[in-house]
Amino acid sequence: MRNYTTDDLEILIATMDREDLLFLEAIFLKPLHEIPAHIVVVNQGKTKRLASDISTIRVINDPNYGLSRSRNLGLQHSQKDLLWILDDDCVIMPGSLQKIAEAHSLSDAAILTFQTVDPNGELVRNYEKVESSLSRKRIEKVLSPEITLKRSSILENGLSYNPRFGLGAQFQDSENHIFLMDALDKNVQIQFIPNTIVSHERSTSSDDADSNRVIYARGALAGRRNYYTAGWFQLKYALFLWRKGYVRNLKELIGKTRVFGHGVEDYLWGFESHRNHHLDL
Repeated sequence: MRNYTTDDLEILIATMDREDLLFLEAIFLKPLHEIPAHIVVVNQGKTKRLASDISTIRVINDPNYGLSRSRNLGLQHSQKDLLWILDDDCVIMPGSLQKIAEAHSLSDAAILTFQTVDPNGELVRNYEKVESSLSRKRIEKVLSPEITLKRSSILENGLSYNPRFGLGAQFQDSENHIFLMDALDKNVQIQFIPNTIVSHERSTSSDDADSNRVIYARGALAGRRNYYTAGWFQLKYALFLWRKGYVRNLKELIGKTRVFGHGVEDYLWGFESHRNHHLDL
């Protein structure tokens, strides 16, 4: 195993319509010219462009939108051996860069995931207490800023984010889940490290379990898994919505179930026909 240092780590940050780099100060809690990290910023926007005069901060301006597209551009333009996928509304915890470098030095796993706390310092969910390999079931709850990568393994295995999923895409959820699922399909090891590296608001865009946007994406995810089991996942999700009280009447439940089915169909056939009739997708 190689001994990594913080100089081997590069942080990939997706953002939109920024005119300057001052937002990085809120992430690192430091003045811009004192940030001790290598950073690639992918700034998406039609009219606004970013520039950097700091050697450790590189900027990619993209006139198109899509979170997965942005992640892929960051991966393509990365240069360091270790990568950290970070959102532009996070706060990096003290010592996080050292924790990531040290953890990768001690592990052969290509992907290491960590823990997130909310602004009050409380863990955003119940994490495992010890280091462990992540299974298909456990990758569902992993957040973007918890994901760190060994760059060579990701490139060698041809891993990238599916551009049909994620905010700004047709299916506006599940991009992290699919990325990690693809990694497991290619026998890329994913390991959880019980260390906190980032602070983020407790709620995320994936928390709206009863929104048509999320249900449509979950349907697409079920279709991607397996056409023959998609119906089972559709029924399972409907029961989940009813059991948790997200829906209160049969008519609403039927409507939500249909949206799930529309996601399955549109993913499998490559259309957006159902989405065109739902402004909330």
